[in-house]
Amino acid sequence: MSTGRLLVAERDPELLQLMVPVLRLAGHRVTAARDGLQALGLWRNQPFDLVILDMVLPRLTGLEVLHEMRADTGRTQSAVVMLSSLTSREEVRTGLMAGADEVLAVPFTVQALRTRVEELLAERALVGAAPS
Repeated sequence: MSTGRLLVAERDPELLQLMVPVLRLAGHRVTAARDGLQALGLWRNQPFDLVILDMVLPRLTGLEVLHEMRADTGRTQSAVVMLSSLTSREEVRTGLMAGADEVLAVPFTVQALRTRVEELLAERALVGAAPS
């Protein structure tokens, strides 16, 4: 199991209170944000291995945060999981085309979240460990 530094940006306080302890119990260092502007500021000031973004964040949407993150070519890129309660094909496609590594439908199971986070961190570790 790969552990990492995670940023979780979620507008729903109940969902945030569910995700943060679950991810911490899995051994991750988790920082929480309640809106997109706060999430982007935290991401710019700290290294995160993986970012979980609600698509519908206040102040800046998850997609706007993701666009800013992917435009910052001077930083090591974090893996990104987008959370969406609108799981139409178009919504998933939009998230993936914007640079998300995964679009996860809300509601989701705790196990699905943990599994996908661990898979993305493991993939990131393999890429980082590959010879240049």
